[in-house]
Amino acid sequence: MHDTADARKMGGGKSFGSKPSYQRSVQTPAQSPTNPSRTQSEQAKQGQQANQGATAQPMGARSGFGGMMGGLLMGGLIGSMLFGGGAGGGGPGLLDMLLIGGGLFLLFRFLRARRMAAEGAGPQAGGVQMHERSTNGWGNLAGAAEQTSGPDLPAGFDPDEFLHGAKTMYVRLQSSWDKRDLKDIRQFTSDEVYEEIARQAEEYPASGRTELLLVAPQLIEAREMGHQIIASVMYDVMLREDGDTHSRQDRELWHFSRDRNRPEDFWLLEGIQQIER
Repeated sequence: MHDTADARKMGGGKSFGSKPSYQRSVQTPAQSPTNPSRTQSEQAKQGQQANQGATAQPMGARSGFGGMMGGLLMGGLIGSMLFGGGAGGGGPGLLDMLLIGGGLFLLFRFLRARRMAAEGAGPQAGGVQMHERSTNGWGNLAGAAEQTSGPDLPAGFDPDEFLHGAKTMYVRLQSSWDKRDLKDIRQFTSDEVYEEIARQAEEYPASGRTELLLVAPQLIEAREMGHQIIASVMYDVMLREDGDTHSRQDRELWHFSRDRNRPEDFWLLEGIQQIER
């Protein structure tokens, strides 16, 4: 059943390509500073802050009751002293002093608990806002492009433009595969990749329908090799295939190449690698 499901998407859930290294699966590749692992660390930190807030809040509730009682006791004692209610009528006695001290202790405890609750709630609210910003839309791809730009990238390589095109390419190739439009796939693939796709089309000739719910590409690296520029993209995809009622996550590493001296040419898909789960 797993093989049948993978056959519905382009590539069939296999690792293949023009280089031997593309023909085997890989561990999760290293990611840029704006990757999902950063979001996970932020969520863990938010969870700790939320736990602190949740712990502080019940303390505030219990101490609030004690503080209220302490306030009432203090009020009664002060009134008793002012109106001659002290021990023997000559001022506060030992019992009065103990009660006053206990009331002050409860009052300070109440105020301290309220301060802890406020400090615990403040960062939690800010953390939620940060999480909403970090997961908004397509994961802030523009920010990712700014982070990855630098001297390690080939001259003239625009990460933002490339990621936009990589997302469009994934959607188009999957749509062409659903229709078994090999002619369209051919113009965007290397010889080795096209041969494998054509072989899979013969094995599974029936067309299909794949609903792409989320396509989030991330640039892993871009480098020059001879006269070629090689760019590797990790796709994190949520999709739903025909006949399925539930969506599933799919992650793959795609490798593209283009002649450095021919920027007008299409990027060609050189290989697809499965990411080990």
